[in-house]
Amino acid sequence: MFEMLLRELTLIMAQVHDSLMRLNDGFELSLGDKDWHFIIMALLAMVLFFAVHAVFSRLARWSITAVSFIYVFTVMTVLGFAIEIGQRISGTGAMDFGDIVAGLYGVLAFFAVYTLCRLAANAVSRLSGRKKKR
Repeated sequence: MFEMLLRELTLIMAQVHDSLMRLNDGFELSLGDKDWHFIIMALLAMVLFFAVHAVFSRLARWSITAVSFIYVFTVMTVLGFAIEIGQRISGTGAMDFGDIVAGLYGVLAFFAVYTLCRLAANAVSRLSGRKKKR
């Protein structure tokens, strides 16, 4: 499922790239591929920054743990891709998208255990705090 989604996104990006290059040629712009990467990545980064900033600002009001989790999950996703690409380049293993998914499932599973333990500790703390107040 994830592989199909990744392939579809790649095809969409290839179509956008081709459309931009046709527009570039049609308007006889002197922008090269690197110029377009500079512009598109900068615009995308700014849109993403404002969206992420809004979401993280709201999440931080509830729990900094949610912000930390999103950051860690993002880093682990990038690290998973880097490891698989590194295996492909170095020939030390097969580049397999399933390995990335399995690793991310591990992150989610361990974080779920952490969250359950934290919820249990908070519940015990609240119950023991209530008993002391009586």
